[in-house]
Amino acid sequence: MIDKVKKILGLSSRKTGNKLILSVEKLERRVALLENGQLEEYSVERESSRNIVGSVYKGKVKNIEIGLKAMFVDIGFEKNAFLHFWDAIPAALDSGIEEIDRPANKRPRKRITAKDIPSIYPVGSEVIVQVTKGPIGTKGPRVTTNLSFAGRYLVLMPFSDRSGISRKIEEPKERDRLRKILRELDIPEGIGVIIRTVGEGQRARYFVRDLRFLLDEWAKVEQLIREQPAP
Repeated sequence: MIDKVKKILGLSSRKTGNKLILSVEKLERRVALLENGQLEEYSVERESSRNIVGSVYKGKVKNIEIGLKAMFVDIGFEKNAFLHFWDAIPAALDSGIEEIDRPANKRPRKRITAKDIPSIYPVGSEVIVQVTKGPIGTKGPRVTTNLSFAGRYLVLMPFSDRSGISRKIEEPKERDRLRKILRELDIPEGIGVIIRTVGEGQRARYFVRDLRFLLDEWAKVEQLIREQPAP
């Protein structure tokens, strides 16, 4: 481990006046590099700060703070996750995405506001969330109920019926072609799909393949959600 850290920090064993100090504990690893007695590098790696962004959890609402417009959700970490009311509302598509109507999603949408969230997710209720920001210091991770999974050419949104195309694809004929492809994809009801910028110029079969892959991945997540209890 020492040689690995030396390599990472660029510390040569021939160099004099340098000192590497390591402190390894169960949940934390600290590395300090001293040059001629002066602290030059310091790094802390915590087990709880591993990259969990994008991970999906079944959580349980522990308490609701109306003043903060937020809920605190137990997803199995030392600190409860922070879920703002706005992150629990079905999200509209980003301004960089042109929304495309599909035959299956023309039904009227029920409008949900921040005021509805405490009644939708009362204390003790289960909620499926995705981490958008990992834990920092004394704060738990930040989460959203608007799940998304990125493939090569598509982004799958399991709890949305909105679909669209990246506005970075500018050529009108290409946009028309992609609109047609998007409308013809066999997308299950209640799921949204976005064609990414890298989808420009790609054949229809690549989108079909990417959608199949993402739906298979989501099916695996759904099965785990059903089988595993909330904390």
